[in-house]
Amino acid sequence: MSGMKPSALVELALSSIKGHPTLKPGDRVVAAMSGGVDSSVMAALLCRAGYEVIGVSMQLFDKSKGGTTPETEGKCCTLDDFQDARRVAYEMGFSHYVVDFEERFRNTVIDEFVEGYLQGETPSPCIRCNQHVKFKTLMERAEALGAAFVATGHYARITHDEAGFHLLRATDPAKDQSYFLFSHTQETLACTLFPLAGLTKPQVRQLGRDLGLHLAEKAESQEICFVTQKRYDSYIEEAGRAPEIGEGPTRHIDGRILGSHQGYWRYTVGQRKGLGVAYPTPLYVLKVERETNTVWVGDDADLFGSEMLVRELTWCGSEPRGPLPCTAKIRSRGLEVDAIAIPLPGNRAKVAFAEPQRAIAPGQAVVFYRDDEVLGGGWITAS
Repeated sequence: MSGMKPSALVELALSSIKGHPTLKPGDRVVAAMSGGVDSSVMAALLCRAGYEVIGVSMQLFDKSKGGTTPETEGKCCTLDDFQDARRVAYEMGFSHYVVDFEERFRNTVIDEFVEGYLQGETPSPCIRCNQHVKFKTLMERAEALGAAFVATGHYARITHDEAGFHLLRATDPAKDQSYFLFSHTQETLACTLFPLAGLTKPQVRQLGRDLGLHLAEKAESQEICFVTQKRYDSYIEEAGRAPEIGEGPTRHIDGRILGSHQGYWRYTVGQRKGLGVAYPTPLYVLKVERETNTVWVGDDADLFGSEMLVRELTWCGSEPRGPLPCTAKIRSRGLEVDAIAIPLPGNRAKVAFAEPQRAIAPGQAVVFYRDDEVLGGGWITAS
């Protein structure tokens, strides 16, 4: 904290939203509250700053068992989390509601998660949740409540100038979540607030203590929230969505059949463990082929690729009219590398990397940056 006074810390937090061109003191804001530290501090901060806060917790899937169980330990949005959010709202003096988004979450996140694996891909449900639920659906609910803004506890920055709104990395690189937010557009950025953008996690916890919140020391939740099993394939089986398909060949990149596997959808690109194949050197999954129920394997060097195709492009600003020099990231904690994104018809692109990238996995997201700014992104189709 470096001796920073609470009032100065509040000012530091609020500085990230003070430059918004339409936000005014006293405006009504819907605060997305998961019951964790970040979203609770965000909502309490806005309330303390004089905004009319309406806390909203989103029920995304069945929590009828109640409380925290070994299966839900470390997951977000449990009933205990909702009680924490409600207590923060009560202590700070603003309204709080739990809204049922289960159907939208099931249709746009869970079903796509399952279908992704059944297509031989490696889905990223947290990005889909941000895209379809935490912003799109919640913004629709905010409008019905007469609120022009939705605030969340994400660590990312939004700025504005004559060119429009810009999505940037958070001040704290260790907490930056801009990769998960690439689907924002000018329309959604205009009504989104990230009050924690300029803070580090220790500063957020300190601010929680300064605001008198009971959960300032609460542990962080871990993804994926709706998968309570240790493995995603167990979740798919228990959900009754496993395909009626048995063993298939595990084939080396040179064409040799090395053994058999228990179903293509149980494997992901880059996987090493659980292949069930004896081989003198380590093997990795290179490709999952749904049509032939084949899992292709090879050496670590075979995982590297220099190009890929991308679908469902989204641009935070204007769409590029030609090849776009940028840096690109193919996983949230991965390194960025120089790349060129070449737009193709049908909202697609070809991406060429300056250096080969390891384990380019269909179904994952690629995000394009220029310095600290998120330009946009899309979903990897093939390497």
